[in-house]
Amino acid sequence: MKTLVKKVIEENEPPSSFIRRVGDIKAVELVKAGDWLYTSKLQWKTEVRNANKKEETPKKKSTKKGKEE
Repeated sequence: MKTLVKKVIEENEPPSSFIRRVGDIKAVELVKAGDWLYTSKLQWKTEVRNANKKEETPKKKSTKKGKEE
């Protein structure tokens, strides 16, 4: 897997449209076409992956009480 970024970024464009993770073969094709450049995985992590994660609320553990007979 390789991380790519578009050379020309338009305003108001979400990060997922100009930073992508693609397979090795497709990455070579896109870079040779001239519209994309290689970038670090860290950039993808901070701008795309972590932005897409929803804030998770911690789940409360339920306490099970023994059966009363």
